[in-house]
Amino acid sequence: MSRVAGRTADLKPSQARALQRLAERKVPPAQVASGVLARDLLDLSHALNRQLGLYIDRRGRVQRVVVGTAHDVDLPEFERVRGTEGRLRGIRLVLTHLAATAITREELADLLGLRLDLLAVAYRSPAGTMVELACIEPAEDDPHALRTRTWPPVPLTVLQHAADGELDPRDALTWPDLPAPLGTFLRELEQRLESAAPRTHRAAAGTRAVALMVHDGGRAARARKAELRELCRTAGIDLVALFEQRRPHPDPRTFMGSGKLREVLVRALEQDAALLICDPELSPSQARAITERTDLKVIDRTMLILDIFARHATSADGKLQVELAQLRYRLPHMVGRGTMMSRLMGGIGGRGPGESKLEIDRRRARQRIADLERRLKKLGRQRAQRRGRRQRQRVPVVAIVGYTNAGKSTLLNTITGAHVGAEDKLFATLDPTVRRIRFPRDREIVLLDTVGFIRDLPPALQQAFSATLEEIADADLLLHVVDASDADRRQHVRTVETILTELGAGRVPTLRVYNKCDLLDAERTAELREQEPDALFVQATDRRTTRPLVDAIESRLWTDNDPS
Repeated sequence: MSRVAGRTADLKPSQARALQRLAERKVPPAQVASGVLARDLLDLSHALNRQLGLYIDRRGRVQRVVVGTAHDVDLPEFERVRGTEGRLRGIRLVLTHLAATAITREELADLLGLRLDLLAVAYRSPAGTMVELACIEPAEDDPHALRTRTWPPVPLTVLQHAADGELDPRDALTWPDLPAPLGTFLRELEQRLESAAPRTHRAAAGTRAVALMVHDGGRAARARKAELRELCRTAGIDLVALFEQRRPHPDPRTFMGSGKLREVLVRALEQDAALLICDPELSPSQARAITERTDLKVIDRTMLILDIFARHATSADGKLQVELAQLRYRLPHMVGRGTMMSRLMGGIGGRGPGESKLEIDRRRARQRIADLERRLKKLGRQRAQRRGRRQRQRVPVVAIVGYTNAGKSTLLNTITGAHVGAEDKLFATLDPTVRRIRFPRDREIVLLDTVGFIRDLPPALQQAFSATLEEIADADLLLHVVDASDADRRQHVRTVETILTELGAGRVPTLRVYNKCDLLDAERTAELREQEPDALFVQATDRRTTRPLVDAIESRLWTDNDPS
């Protein structure tokens, strides 16, 4: 099997053979690279006008030759995993530069991300063949991080003398503490990493991710950032960095612009991230362009919300609707040769399906969408029958609506004594929950808890959940629950009102209910009461504060509309 990887498609047979011979070479284990190998590697690199890289193991055997462009090298993934906590990969990378240039940030990010033993960049200069070295070591100023260390460029001959224990005293003063002999240096380095492992190992909450956000500034941008962080927390994602760019609209091709995107991808590698999250939603061409530039898994805000919905769906209706939303979202992204979809939706670094496989996937997706729509229509008819029975029995329906995480499920539990799952997370409630409340004089209502709304609700979600959300339009009364402690509550109110209008529920009588009032001071509470004189103020965890709300529901449903 060929051990030559990278950009090899347009090589001449003689060039391919020369690269294959490099893969059969060996290096003395104590040396980073022998003088002969470095010379031959640089000769071939300049002949091809491309950067070349060698993966060399600790026995000095060349494991892989990597062919790049004149400016960079895309390093292949490793099949075996060794670079774990306290240990290095067991592989060093010897890389060529066509000009006398220093190690780049991208190369240092690869060193850190792949946990290589050592990175050595060789190039020719008027002073001869020079080598610049870099390694990973525990950070002194941050007990939770690793850092990269670099040495000043050193002549290859000096590096070889250091490996052989024959370093001239004057050279030792100029280049102190060189990593030579290599075996001794690596053993000591791993001992330091192992002893620092409890400090450098961070107990992450989940997959490490970086987020990319494009916005035009203002208060809405701050709210969007806070909401994205909360979505990541709900999904169990460890968001280690959030990068912003102020512009009216995302770049139509690369979302952030090529230069900014390259910078962000390097930072993501430095942060050891595995996931890239984009807000707002990616177009198929943007997603494809980004995944062509990185091995990170790429998702956007819509996919993040879909993942949360998939986690929280428990009923048959909910699971079917989530699957339908996912398929409706993914279908337009099934374009080209599928390499974007292979990274956008699943593994990292895998090759996408071919054209015939792509067409099969499209056809199956369409068939599955049609099947799900049929099943959901059947379930919708069953719900319509239940609504019809309630209407014939003249049982009023009160639907609790509001922005996600406003406290709707907690309010339902407090009023009805139910035990519906309620968490301090976005979209903790996905499946509608129905409970009955009995009032004096044999009066009864059905209280309906619904899925929370969110700004820019993805169309795929709104379409898929239309069968469930239609319950809201048929309600006799809406309880619009608002998180009074949220600084962005006015925007939340506008978002909910807009979605209710789109659902055909804009004319349903509504009671505004401000929740979490215990988190407000007296001055802010008084100000809010003055602004909203018709609203009700509750602490959903305290049953005593909900009594005026229950009285208001009874008054609105019977005293106002049915004096009998």
